[in-house]
Amino acid sequence: MFKPAILQRWFRLFVILLWVLPGVCKSQGFNFKGQVSSWGTGVRFQDEWNGNSGIRYVPQFNYGYLMSEDDLLNAEILLNTYYETDFHSSDYAFKSYRAILRYTTLQTETQLGLQNINFGPAQLLRPLMWFDRLDPRDPLKLTDGVYAMRFKYSFLDNSLVWLWCLYGNKDNTGYELSPTVKNTPEFGGRIQLPAAAGEIAATFHTREVDEMLYNYRENRYALDGRWDIGIGVWFESAWQQNISFMPIYKWNSMTTIGADYTIPEGNGIYILAEHMITTVSNSLLNSDQNRQISAMMVTYSIGVLNTIILQEYYDWHNKNLYQYFQFQRTYDNFIINFALFHYPEKGGSLFLNGQTSLLSGYGLQLMLIFNY
Repeated sequence: MFKPAILQRWFRLFVILLWVLPGVCKSQGFNFKGQVSSWGTGVRFQDEWNGNSGIRYVPQFNYGYLMSEDDLLNAEILLNTYYETDFHSSDYAFKSYRAILRYTTLQTETQLGLQNINFGPAQLLRPLMWFDRLDPRDPLKLTDGVYAMRFKYSFLDNSLVWLWCLYGNKDNTGYELSPTVKNTPEFGGRIQLPAAAGEIAATFHTREVDEMLYNYRENRYALDGRWDIGIGVWFESAWQQNISFMPIYKWNSMTTIGADYTIPEGNGIYILAEHMITTVSNSLLNSDQNRQISAMMVTYSIGVLNTIILQEYYDWHNKNLYQYFQFQRTYDNFIINFALFHYPEKGGSLFLNGQTSLLSGYGLQLMLIFNY
């Protein structure tokens, strides 16, 4: 059971960090910054109102060492500390969020530690959401990282090569429904090439899956590209191969096509649309089951400080419409974020995994964010 004394100690720790550490870090040549946020949410579901509230503190510590004119070694540590309650029970945590040692040269970047690895042009419906679970509605853009070593090489023609190895990750990431076998590494890579007025890329990843009673090999393959042809257009296609003797589907696939454009009216009306098709089958070119989801986002700035965002998702199989409206006012260091949402009561998981499924019912959320 949560004890108020714990929250009091955390609050005192936050005050100390906010007031003392910036001066200490500055004197040592470090960089210290952070984010404090608080929120309250009310949801009406099956004729009943429920709510929750919480507070989160994400401090960030950076230290850089210039080894030569072109070589830089730096460290980055972020913590994720929060307390939230639904007024019946509570949850709290004090955990690592990022812990990265990074070495960069003119054409390379090597990262080791707890980090975020993401890529691909899609923004709302992401087949290439392999190593994160970023919720496009989240004003804080928070997502858990993975323990990995990642190497990136930039060629002079703007081509990129990525290589990575993941190890020691206990939780599922992306669309994973089962974890990786304990004490086994995961490997992958990506190559991005210039292509006309845009770029095209190919990605691969492999791991051994722990399915309780048995293990099997999972390979992922992907192609994606983005071009500017007056409007921005892109696609992401990912295929998952399950090499198992058990009666599971051998192939899962996800494909998203998208486009965006800014209408030159007022301060500019930014419109983004994406459509995703998911399939499962025992053959790469067949489809035994499929699901289609469409998404749209409209963004408009009112003056310098205010922004409104509308997101809508439509599940064609279940005929469900998900609506999310956000108003944000931004000052130098302070952000006020207010959201209204309406999700079907029998909507289930929109993004096909537990952590990014949307709520049911309708409601509102107020979030206050302070960056320093």
